[in-house]
Amino acid sequence: MGTLEKNSKLFKVLMVATGYCLWLLENCVKYISKNAYIQVALTNNHFCTSAWNAFALIIKHAHRFGFGNSIGVMLSAFGILAIAAVNGLCAYFFITLTDTFEVSEPLAPVVALAIISGAIAMTFLSIFSFSSDAILQSFLLDEELRF
Repeated sequence: MGTLEKNSKLFKVLMVATGYCLWLLENCVKYISKNAYIQVALTNNHFCTSAWNAFALIIKHAHRFGFGNSIGVMLSAFGILAIAAVNGLCAYFFITLTDTFEVSEPLAPVVALAIISGAIAMTFLSIFSFSSDAILQSFLLDEELRF
């Protein structure tokens, strides 16, 4: 490897920076692709044309997309936490107050149930995120075509 050995600090910094840049590129491509698919459904154009139109729409209305995504992330996070907490609380009461299960320490099954219900809630609420993006793009596209 020459001057960059695997144990050198410069090599580690370059690997972390490269990994971060690739992660950032992957997230940008996923975001543009998701919005391009929405544009394909709305306008019936080809994927590349729709990707460009979605990118232009996002850039033109960045403040609206930013606000919508911020609110959506907060609502999704609150929903996931609320669903996991309520399911965990119900499981705790069910385990401790009934004689159906003989569990000496109910904490482990309650935490496992809360994690599983949070994962399921995250899956379902991702549909909410996608549909809110589709509604926002539909509204903005209609607004642009009207003028």
